[in-house]
Amino acid sequence: MLSKRTPTGFLSSRTSKTSTWPTGSTSTCATGSPNGNTIAVDSCFFEMFSYDLVKGSKADWKISGDRCMVSEAFANAHFGDKDPIGRQITYEHEGDDFPLTVCGIFKDFGNSILKTPEVLLRGDILTKTNSSHDERMSNAGAGVTFVMTYPGADLNARHDDILAWCEENFWIYKKEYDDVRIIPLRDVYFLKDGSTDWTNTISHGNRSFVNLLLAMCLMLLAFAILNYVNLSTALIGFRAKEMATRRLVGATKAGIFLKMIGESTLLCAVAMGLAILLAEALAPKASEILRYQVSVLGAVNVTNVLIAVGFVLVLGFVSGLVPALMIQKVQPIEIVRGSLRLKTKTVYGPVIIVVQNAVAVVMLVAALTIYLQTQYMINYDLGYNTKDILVMDNAYGTSGEMKAMLDAYRAEPMVEDVGQGDGTPLLGTNNWTVELENGEWVSFQQIQGDQHYFDILGLRVKQDNHIPTKEYWLNEYAFKQIGIEETATEIHSAGNGTLLIGGIYYDFKIRPLEWDQSAALILNRGENPDDDYPWNLLVKVTGDHKEAYNRLEQVTKEFFPDKMFQAYYLEDQIKGVFGNESRTLRIVLIFTLLSMLVSALGLFAMSSYYMQQERRAVAVKKVFGADYGGVLRELVLSFMKLVGIAFVVGIPMAWLVMRRWLEDYTHRIALSWWIFALAVLAVVLMAFLSVIWQSIKTARANPATVLKKE
Repeated sequence: MLSKRTPTGFLSSRTSKTSTWPTGSTSTCATGSPNGNTIAVDSCFFEMFSYDLVKGSKADWKISGDRCMVSEAFANAHFGDKDPIGRQITYEHEGDDFPLTVCGIFKDFGNSILKTPEVLLRGDILTKTNSSHDERMSNAGAGVTFVMTYPGADLNARHDDILAWCEENFWIYKKEYDDVRIIPLRDVYFLKDGSTDWTNTISHGNRSFVNLLLAMCLMLLAFAILNYVNLSTALIGFRAKEMATRRLVGATKAGIFLKMIGESTLLCAVAMGLAILLAEALAPKASEILRYQVSVLGAVNVTNVLIAVGFVLVLGFVSGLVPALMIQKVQPIEIVRGSLRLKTKTVYGPVIIVVQNAVAVVMLVAALTIYLQTQYMINYDLGYNTKDILVMDNAYGTSGEMKAMLDAYRAEPMVEDVGQGDGTPLLGTNNWTVELENGEWVSFQQIQGDQHYFDILGLRVKQDNHIPTKEYWLNEYAFKQIGIEETATEIHSAGNGTLLIGGIYYDFKIRPLEWDQSAALILNRGENPDDDYPWNLLVKVTGDHKEAYNRLEQVTKEFFPDKMFQAYYLEDQIKGVFGNESRTLRIVLIFTLLSMLVSALGLFAMSSYYMQQERRAVAVKKVFGADYGGVLRELVLSFMKLVGIAFVVGIPMAWLVMRRWLEDYTHRIALSWWIFALAVLAVVLMAFLSVIWQSIKTARANPATVLKKE
């Protein structure tokens, strides 16, 4: 990741108990109020990034490693009217307290690739919180490095030199990695390959998601333009007298053309104003869905205003062009004969109806498929229990120090069991990379906990080798990675000697569903020693999740009133893993409903016009003996036939699009016939409701009255 000058710096995530999946650490201000969300950064951070300070000095930041800065929101929440500069806050990590001196207040980073922390720590603190870190940070797996270069410098030309330096200074490059990637800072946000940020400090966008959003907006805009053109063209017959009169009193064809363009432009301008106000009102919800701060009024400047004005002018011209060209050609004789209505009767309407309903079918199929695929992945059997399990981050101390609190948990009626362990399989735990005798390296995830931990997760034993000492067991996948049979009872490593295999567990999914499986070293401690510091507590609850959460928080505060209660249900975390799919579903669903609404409005308006055109024909049919039911059926079917054509176009398109989308998933649903049937049924119902009222009015009209008016 590159910027423009020479210093090198790093950012570490909220300091972690594990080198691969960092969890949030906590900061507590001087008054004892808890706060999360910290980032540790190098001393040259403010030389590399131009984030503004509300108060304080960037020079003070570099004085010593016990300095910190706080966000403006943090300062307002915890210090109120008092000046936080020079005051101390305490950083808590696994039971240890580290006093820090506030030397500045920074503004929120805003729309930046870096997530805004509430407390900015100096990176020096990492050597105190993690024994595997030294001054060179040669084991800083949970960090992001930024390099500033001179303008015009080409780091890619030094790729081999950089790789050689990494291999010399970082052990993982000596044994496992044989490449480095040099990524310009401008490319980081939409980084596609390898975009996972283990540190949780980088904000990544999804270009495909943005393209999808843009495509849907353009589609709705196209629908709106087509509906306007269609209706304006259809209404030419009703405005012909007005335009003919204008011609008689001296109006030119050019003047009539400009009048039509002006009307459409004025309509677009009013719509733009309403859209801006509505968009600003919905900005908080949009920001939540997009995970990006959105404010329409906040983006107002001269350039954007000019762009908006230009957009309105172009849109008004495009929307009004076809009706303007047609109406300026109106001849008075066509009005007298009534032939103008006949000429405008069949222009554009049927094609637009087919296109809009075909798109509605595609989007309905897409929404249903995305929903079913997302639910399939969320509810997929991972090989361990995930229901009703509350995972609590341990900020309270060793097993011995928590014993009274754990007993209080177990006494609660909504608690079935309480376990202690080091992380969960869902997001990985501590990584241990072992070199085998043959020089190959195998990365293991260490699954460790007490018997209650294993009971709650429901991990299943396949084979017990009956080794009397507590030894690591393996999952089935580990044997394949090592290249040994499941009958083996030892692992021969180059650096750790011979490791005994205590037994075998059936495979269970480590890390999220769509990630590659991992080898596991599994240790059931039985009863956790009093001096052990577990990373997490697992609480199996019953009943209402919110009620159980609140009660456990109350119990925790009774024993550790100054500690932060951080907990989440495993089910919710699984849903969070598939956040992109959930966001895509919400966007597709919103635009599906909007597209169906636009289609319904267009269909309703067009049916209103065409029913007026058909009044004379219907009246004549009724005079000659046609019954009400037959007339109504014929009117409705004239539109439903167009919807049927839309199905012929839309269903194959939907099948192709969603089949391609599902191919990106290893675990996926089948495109069942009922998905398409349900989409068709919804569109049929929408179309029927859009035309039935006008059809009934036309079929019921008194023939004598209609013919008299005609």
